Amino acid sequence: MTARPQRIVVTGASGNVGAGVLRALARSEPTAELVGVCRRPPSRGELYRGVHWHAVDLSSASAAADLAPALRGADVVIHLALAILPVDDEAYLYRANVLGTQAVLDAMLAAGIRQLVYASSLGIYGPGVGVPVSETWPTTGQPTSTYSRHKILVETMLDEFERKHPYVVVARFRPTVVVQREAASELRSVYVGPSVPRVAFELLHRRLLPVLPLPAGLALQFVHADDVGDAAVRLMQRRARGSFNVAADALDARGIAGLAGARPVEVRPELVRRAVSALHRMRVVAVTPGWYDVATRSPLMDTTKARDELDWRPTWSSADAARELIDGLAHGVVGPSPAMGSTEGRRMTKTKTVERIHDTTLALWCLVAIARAGRPGPPGPLHGAVIAANLLSGTPAALARVRQRRRDPLALAAPPAVGAAVLASLRGGRSAAAVAVALGLLGMAERRRATRVVSR
Repeated sequence: MTARPQRIVVTGASGNVGAGVLRALARSEPTAELVGVCRRPPSRGELYRGVHWHAVDLSSASAAADLAPALRGADVVIHLALAILPVDDEAYLYRANVLGTQAVLDAMLAAGIRQLVYASSLGIYGPGVGVPVSETWPTTGQPTSTYSRHKILVETMLDEFERKHPYVVVARFRPTVVVQREAASELRSVYVGPSVPRVAFELLHRRLLPVLPLPAGLALQFVHADDVGDAAVRLMQRRARGSFNVAADALDARGIAGLAGARPVEVRPELVRRAVSALHRMRVVAVTPGWYDVATRSPLMDTTKARDELDWRPTWSSADAARELIDGLAHGVVGPSPAMGSTEGRRMTKTKTVERIHDTTLALWCLVAIARAGRPGPPGPLHGAVIAANLLSGTPAALARVRQRRRDPLALAAPPAVGAAVLASLRGGRSAAAVAVALGLLGMAERRRATRVVSR
């Protein structure tokens, strides 16, 4: 029987995946010494008690040397560390994720550690064909994604490392989108950004969206952080080698829209991608076109190997895991560590009641206009009530802009945009949908501006 590890080092232990791994280790290895490595060690949280923390910046040129005290005497390294922000700083992300992994490997060799469990990603796989794929699927990734390219470089690095050092046991787990309630702030900062108001997530949580536009053919898998942690610990305990897919069941467009109680409306994927590109350039949303490609072009994953060789099965369905994340987003939950948003305060930024009403009705205006794009004609009673409520709730902000004598582009564009949206709504059809969406984007940009002003 394999001896149990006495000292376990977890890089990136303070992040989303790290939380799941630490919980799994606490359950299955209660006597082991746990060493956490991250750039900003957490100072609070029951989860992190008993973990011996070392502050190491893996993007630093001295990272390998800085890791030496943490790795001294360890039996295994679980390498989870991943820099995602800033999403557009490719040079920094390369230093942190690619060169940082090389530093971990160098430090392992110097410390004589002979086991590594590495957190890879769904993002290494080439485009899918509509059916779940195994670990043998081509690892060509999504060329437009910095994240995907870097994950491929690291896996190639690990291939070479295993050839040169066959006595080191290397396992790689490839999870899909990892979620949990406490990761709401972290995931919001990566995929959404501050411009999208919290009320949008409250609409999702309350299942109040009538329709949800989605790229045609979209299917997604989620996986809860606790299930990922369980898989990582099983790899460690069984000294497994090779790659393992980690995911829950797949949700099609109907299942995704059902999370919000909505009806899915298919949109051409290339149009959605253009919108994502434009919104990212305008800094309205954080998600990049590359991240969009990873989400929409990557294949579904077959987890038969993990089930057969590790006896692993997800305890959370994709729908249940996604609902927990939506609950966290709706309630402004912030995780207990800096990596999970604790420096942002106890909760995400709150808005006044009238602003919440304005944001809610604006979102509904856009969605109803999209749903009625194929039907010209004046708005019905419900649609008209939504427009009226939005105009009334937006009046205080409009008057405030006048009092402040604002002459910035947003302030100047708001009155004609509102007027055009109202007039277009009287005619209905596609033009009404287009103008309503434009007004919605303007509202998101205004909310982002307000967030920046408050944070100064």
